[in-house]
Amino acid sequence: MVEDKATEETMVDEEKEISSEPLKATTHFVLVHGISHGAWCWYKIRCLMESSGFKVSCVDLKSAGLDQSDANSVLSFDDYNKPLLDLLSALPENEKVILVGHSAGGLNVTQATLKFPKKILLAVYVAATMLKLGFSSDQDFKDGVPDLSEFGDVYELGFGLGSDKPPTSAIVKKEFQRKISYQLSPQEDSTLAAMLLRPGPLLAITSARFAEDSIVDKVPRVYFRTLHDHVINPGQQEAMVKRWPPSEVYVLDSDHSPMFSTPFLLFGFLVKAAASFGGLK
Repeated sequence: MVEDKATEETMVDEEKEISSEPLKATTHFVLVHGISHGAWCWYKIRCLMESSGFKVSCVDLKSAGLDQSDANSVLSFDDYNKPLLDLLSALPENEKVILVGHSAGGLNVTQATLKFPKKILLAVYVAATMLKLGFSSDQDFKDGVPDLSEFGDVYELGFGLGSDKPPTSAIVKKEFQRKISYQLSPQEDSTLAAMLLRPGPLLAITSARFAEDSIVDKVPRVYFRTLHDHVINPGQQEAMVKRWPPSEVYVLDSDHSPMFSTPFLLFGFLVKAAASFGGLK
């Protein structure tokens, strides 16, 4: 486990040292958002990466960000994850990427690893749902689905299949968003999120199930734990790490959204993880 209690200022100095190394654009990070977010949520990390010479792709999954689909019409995980799979499919034959997933985006990373293992140099899970088989058991739901009951009635639900059917979409109500996901983040970032968050395709995400396949274990994985996380809480993160141990665990003193609350620390750990697995070229 790698744990760093350094201040942001210390990490800035470290990042200057890291970013001074000659990097080629062939070091390619692909960043995947969680439910209700979009590619926009990576704006700080993308800026840091591109300023340091990395190639970066940020994906809008189906019904997220700039994608115009209605979340209530996205009913399968394959459909939801199609933009990421299309991006990986279109990569040059010999190009490998460092695939980073935040929150529920961990499920998208796992499916992509199953489908394109030869195109992924390293899979990174940031406060993410890391379940080898997706939601295939009661334990998977216990470990991977946020329990926000302590905050009260926090969700606005959509019922695209009818009020007598399970909900097809969900979004956290505006009055709860900061205290749940961004309590340690700058106020301007939680304000930005409140303006841009969209309902996520709940039914599609919770229907994610993956077949048992040893090929997924051939791609190195690392996990970034977030110590003050109200969404995927520390106990859930620890349980997923124990059930499907990654190669390395990094610890961030952050809320659920380290791309906002601790961007320099997150960037530094991403570069460090990439270097550890031969991702800096």
